[in-house]
Amino acid sequence: MNNEYDEDQFADDEYNDGYDDGYNDDYDDYDDYEQDDDDSCSGGGKRGGSGKIFIVVLFLMAAIGGVYFGLRFLNVDIMKSFNIESILKIGSNDSSDLQENGKSSSEETKKSEETEESAQNNVDDDKENSHENSKDEEIQNNTVRKSELKLTFDNDSRSKFLYFNNGYLYLTKDGAKYYLDLDMQKWNDTYTMSSVTGITNGKYAVINDLQGRNIRLYSTDGLEFSAQTDGNIVSCALNSQGTSAVIQKYGEDYKISVIRNDGQVLLERFEQDSGIYPLSVALSEDSRILAVTYADTSDIEIKAKVLLFYVNKEDSKNTATGEFYAGIEKENIIAPYIFALNNNFVIVYDEGLFAVNTDGNEVWSTPVSNRIDAVSVTQNGNIVLALGEQIAGSEGVESGTVIILNKNGKEKSEYFVGDDITYLNAAGNDIIIGSGNDFICINESAKENWHFTATQVIKDVFPYTGGNKVLVITGTEAKIIEAEE
Repeated sequence: MNNEYDEDQFADDEYNDGYDDGYNDDYDDYDDYEQDDDDSCSGGGKRGGSGKIFIVVLFLMAAIGGVYFGLRFLNVDIMKSFNIESILKIGSNDSSDLQENGKSSSEETKKSEETEESAQNNVDDDKENSHENSKDEEIQNNTVRKSELKLTFDNDSRSKFLYFNNGYLYLTKDGAKYYLDLDMQKWNDTYTMSSVTGITNGKYAVINDLQGRNIRLYSTDGLEFSAQTDGNIVSCALNSQGTSAVIQKYGEDYKISVIRNDGQVLLERFEQDSGIYPLSVALSEDSRILAVTYADTSDIEIKAKVLLFYVNKEDSKNTATGEFYAGIEKENIIAPYIFALNNNFVIVYDEGLFAVNTDGNEVWSTPVSNRIDAVSVTQNGNIVLALGEQIAGSEGVESGTVIILNKNGKEKSEYFVGDDITYLNAAGNDIIIGSGNDFICINESAKENWHFTATQVIKDVFPYTGGNKVLVITGTEAKIIEAEE
């Protein structure tokens, strides 16, 4: 399973906090997700009162004490992409604590925008100064030797590359192009989007307009279908069969759709329960089961819920509850991401991971004593975690450590970077780690394959045809370099 979320580097142009840019775009527009705190509930809208404000404030205080919601998965900034900030800011006008939290978020966004502006200025300068020098460029101690293949494009902070079935999918606001190699374009497709993101899985890729209503599915042969959703798209999931699941913000409520690879809608759910918010979705590989994680703020304590639904009506008609047939809940946690792996669903939460099988039973759990900064999954199904600071009151590993778990949540290997990890990307079975301007590629046993230090702002890094060749994406070009082994 390859990225986007978006992959999501933790300071992307306009929608990522960071890898300058790389990790998938954050959703910038939170206004549509602010919740009315009127005590008089009506209809299916989500409203909260002063009691709920107090609960949320307590939960946020706990978060300040060590619970972390800034997780990124497959290029997706989970906190922003799934609007956890907005969900937890119920009744912000009546709570000074929540206002301070929102202020902090605004300040972080402002800093991210300033970083982006500075980065883009640097990219423009680099382009002007070295546009004609493509053959021999110096990258500190590593020399780029004969970078004979290069793809140049307009400086667009919203453009992005996705690793796609051993090729590369280039996305802009105007269209998509699929390259088997930098000098071998297989197809292109035109559209108009304000800010595009996407994820890939096997021979399929789904892209959508961030907080928009345009969704398109591609295979390696080209466009499979395009559609306009009823609501603004919050997040997408994709399995290897090309079936996608989409969470939409639909008026005051949410809508979840499952769409087959030919564009046929297989399932639609309207989420109208007060105080319950869908955060993330996943699909089984056979497209029979939809798994959804929710934040439940309707009671005294916040809960994470994982519910399983049958996609096929023939399956669901034999259950007492209709589509819903199994579920699990955990108190005092937020579970912002779920993905399918090894016939299970793996749920990432603020202090670790756990997995449930298709019967809804928990099959393994792996607590983590560090803040999880990023998550990715290799083609072989190994889970990669980039770890930050230790959680207060816990004894974890040093910040800047990458740990690799197998499909059963058992630690397989670890790699210590030494500094804050700002980029994580699993492309095939290669794991690329970025820390500032330094980029390192390791295998699933944490053995280093190559490394280089960049002098330009790097948006993305991909392995290129094995060995130590690397495809490097800047703001204006994609080029091949040879890194040091």
